[in-house]
Amino acid sequence: MKNIIYFLLSGISMIGLFSSCISSEEINYLQAINKQYPLVDYKEYKLNVGDMISCAISSSDTELVATFNTVLSDNQNILKTYTIYEDSTVILPFFGSAKIAGRTVQEAETIIQKVMQESVKDVQVKVTMANNFFYIYANDKRGSYQVYKDNLTIYQALAISQQTTGTMDLTKVTILRKNAEGGTDKKTFDLRTQDVIQSEYYYIQPNDVIYFPTNKNSFFDISSLSSFTTTLLIPLQFLLFSILYNF
Repeated sequence: MKNIIYFLLSGISMIGLFSSCISSEEINYLQAINKQYPLVDYKEYKLNVGDMISCAISSSDTELVATFNTVLSDNQNILKTYTIYEDSTVILPFFGSAKIAGRTVQEAETIIQKVMQESVKDVQVKVTMANNFFYIYANDKRGSYQVYKDNLTIYQALAISQQTTGTMDLTKVTILRKNAEGGTDKKTFDLRTQDVIQSEYYYIQPNDVIYFPTNKNSFFDISSLSSFTTTLLIPLQFLLFSILYNF
């Protein structure tokens, strides 16, 4: 019996030890960790080669409007998308091409409207970005999420994706981001520090891929009372079974 009690207490102690392996310093945000990331003002996203836009028009020419604003599905109001080609242009049915790479969405809208008004004087244009998403790769959750506003921060992105920070290594977060030349920049940073605010990592851009490596201590993480209870009961049940059946 003494041996049983000894093993029981040892098991509980080990569970307590493992459950505390992840410290608050590893998972808390806005810590005073001096990284001195350069401050960068927010800049509105500029369209790149490969981006896709949706374009809707209004005009007194109802036949043209009905034809141009063709939706892709009868069940969803999804407009046709147009890809920006290597020469920085999009091809617009009935109207020709418009050079919009390197422009904001609002600037692209103005450019496209001017091109269309050369043929239809009263046409009005509304341009939106079709591939306006960011992507998260983490141990417990992966997916794509809409950039629902211009100045979306990385903290808001985490809230939208409902990530569990206890399983992630916040010291080596990586963002893969398209650059103006059509390539990809890799940016790795420590998300725990308050120095992230107003840095180049703070605002999320369309097409960003955010990667969170797994926290090496997360294997022992007990994140809730229910999981702790389950972990505790398994060895207890085994011990009781051993006592009852004498083996």
